[in-house]
Amino acid sequence: MIAVNGAGVAGIVLGLLVSAFYPRGALSGYEYHLWKWQADTLLGTAFSLVGIGPDPGETAGDEALTAYFRLTSQIRAASEPAEPDLGLIETLENERATYENDVERTIEQRIDEAVAAAGLRRALPLFTSVRLTWPPVNFELTSPPRLLVRSPRDRIERKGDTLLKSDLSLRDIQHIEERTDSENVASLVISIGGLAAYPAIVRDDRAYGSILETAAHEWVHHYLAFYPLGRQWGKGGDAETLNETTADLAGREIAKLVNAKYPVEFADGEDGRAPARPASDVDFNKEMRELRVQVDALLAEGQVEEAEATMEAKRVFLNEHGITIRKINQAYFAFYGTYADSPQSSSPVGPKVNRVWELTGDVGRFLAVMRDVTTVADLDVALAVLERESGE
Repeated sequence: MIAVNGAGVAGIVLGLLVSAFYPRGALSGYEYHLWKWQADTLLGTAFSLVGIGPDPGETAGDEALTAYFRLTSQIRAASEPAEPDLGLIETLENERATYENDVERTIEQRIDEAVAAAGLRRALPLFTSVRLTWPPVNFELTSPPRLLVRSPRDRIERKGDTLLKSDLSLRDIQHIEERTDSENVASLVISIGGLAAYPAIVRDDRAYGSILETAAHEWVHHYLAFYPLGRQWGKGGDAETLNETTADLAGREIAKLVNAKYPVEFADGEDGRAPARPASDVDFNKEMRELRVQVDALLAEGQVEEAEATMEAKRVFLNEHGITIRKINQAYFAFYGTYADSPQSSSPVGPKVNRVWELTGDVGRFLAVMRDVTTVADLDVALAVLERESGE
């Protein structure tokens, strides 16, 4: 706990020095600074880690969850009209804020219990009989920053991300992309669901199931940061795909453990979802898988403009069938393809990580294997060992 807070203080000091002396770049007015997030949340994080603050029981926790997500559904419905009632939205958001801390604590406690049940707690040095979840589960419900993703135009590869402020207008986003795009680079500003800062940033305007999975996903990133896999983040190659695919699968399984022990009953339309819309008559996953294969083939042949025209034609087709996507380009696939089990990915990592899950069968054993994987070659070795042990 001291180490976490010490790292936070160090990050704040470093951020102040950088902001004071580092030259301001072309996007400086739009950038999001994590050190400011750490500064704003440092005291609350310290209180949370030492157990100071409200500790809702099971009944109070369920009551907070149902109220918070009922209000989230109401806010999303109120935001849909072309000219929304801003006064109503503000009233609903203020009411929802009264439940936020209890919702965070309740979900944190339940994820912590799932982590313990999976055997993922660690023994304290010198006090091996004492085991705790490390890092402690800690997240904040808020508006995450946006992410500027770059990819070379002649191939799909994630090459340099920049965190941006969350309150950008469409005009801001278009301006940023215009300044970042070049003859060799395609860019895209993306809204994200969470960020593995500490505390983790989790988007507050989503359904309960989505928020639970995202909070668990970000904790897995925190956990992996202390092992070889997590330390590979940012080093290029398959490191990000291995990390994100592992966190995706483990986060879903931790969420399932929480739901099994603490099922929450929401009334219809009150679990944080937006009002239902007519279902599209096209299969999004199928369309995206086929498009990724086409784009990869065209880029491999050096047909960059043809690949871009194919992506734009698919975007128009999807929009005509009720699936609104602002832009599909190389950066779009570079970002979503990081999650190797997504339809936008053509990576072989996804099926291999899924196979590790099939052979391990529980989230504790799964992470015990994956946390030491740093390359696809390591993953192949781990799979061979697991298949030999299983007799396959």
